[in-house]
Amino acid sequence: MDSLMEKFHQKLKNEKDRALFVELVHGVLRYKNLIDYYINFVAKKGVKDRRILNILRVATYELLFLEKIPEYATVSEACEIASKISPHLKAFVNAILRNIIRNKNQIEESLERIKDVDYKSYVSIKLSYPRFLIDYLEESYGLEKTLKILEFLNTKPPQSIKINTKKTDVNTLTQELEKNGFKYEINSHNNEIIHVLKGNIKETELYKEGYFYFQDLASSLVVKFNQEDFKRAKKVIDLCAAPGGKTFNCAEVIDGFVVACDINEHKLDVLRENILRLGFDNIIVAKSDAEVFNPDFAEKFDIVIADLPCTGFGAIRKKPDIKWNKTQQDIQKLHELQVRILDNAAGYLKKGGLLFYSTCTLSRKENEETVLKFLDKHRDFSLVSQTTIFPDEFKCDGFFIAKLRKEGEK
Repeated sequence: MDSLMEKFHQKLKNEKDRALFVELVHGVLRYKNLIDYYINFVAKKGVKDRRILNILRVATYELLFLEKIPEYATVSEACEIASKISPHLKAFVNAILRNIIRNKNQIEESLERIKDVDYKSYVSIKLSYPRFLIDYLEESYGLEKTLKILEFLNTKPPQSIKINTKKTDVNTLTQELEKNGFKYEINSHNNEIIHVLKGNIKETELYKEGYFYFQDLASSLVVKFNQEDFKRAKKVIDLCAAPGGKTFNCAEVIDGFVVACDINEHKLDVLRENILRLGFDNIIVAKSDAEVFNPDFAEKFDIVIADLPCTGFGAIRKKPDIKWNKTQQDIQKLHELQVRILDNAAGYLKKGGLLFYSTCTLSRKENEETVLKFLDKHRDFSLVSQTTIFPDEFKCDGFFIAKLRKEGEK
């Protein structure tokens, strides 16, 4: 999804066109169930042609959420695109969209009636989440908390940047942002995270000179919450380092070096480019498969960072396609993968070392239960702490951090 978005994004030269493109793609993915409800209400037999369905989805999103675009412009554009697929489909698309415009109130009333009969089906449509995910999160957090989480994950994330403290500080960077006309907010949980509210900050000299890197608050908290541990460490390994946020966090505070690992060569190339841009000289990049034990790493490190593959339910704000491409079965598969990788991670730690396990999901199977499974297999480890970063409370991605210690003296 990310690579496909980037491919089309680069073809658009105008910044406003790029912003609208992202808005439409993310908007349709964010509210797909609700959009389909409107379409199916007026298209009683459904829409069989996927191309036409997607044209209708984009147009319906505009009609429901983008008030600045006139309704006639939305309908006209959709009809023109449909006519390029087949001339006779233009009338069909026109009829569907005109009926949605005429029957908006009636459609909303019918949705409210579902609310009275089957509340969670109503939530699945209104907030546009698969029913299994609503049920799954409710088991862990209750319905009231689940609704708060899901509502927040439907919000649009700002551009979050982390100050590179090797090159600048909060006051200097914020002054430069003001000079360049950027509106921003300093995060209340970590003042080195700044939310840029408008504008493309990646095109600035500030980015090119390495004064910051992109990072959500949540992933910065692994190091932020445990800064003294990282300051004492001499050797750290980040097993799944790309895109590099936690590696960079660590490199800013450590009096030693970080080994940044990943299996994907393209991701490693991007990581190397960012290391050069940011000016770090204490990061070693290594191609390594986290699923395969590497004897060269055995008992070499004071800290192991294991931010592992997961369902990503906490990152839905930035990646709304996660709603539709992850299943109940994926939760179990990823739990098993996480345990296998943590088995390897255990072997890389010196005695007395620390293992930081993190995910960007809110699935207890992948979080607390993965930790319990690991501890059951590795009796020489103990749990120091574990924290769930709830997105509705911290106003960031949903995240989980566990800190585990390997017994023995360093």
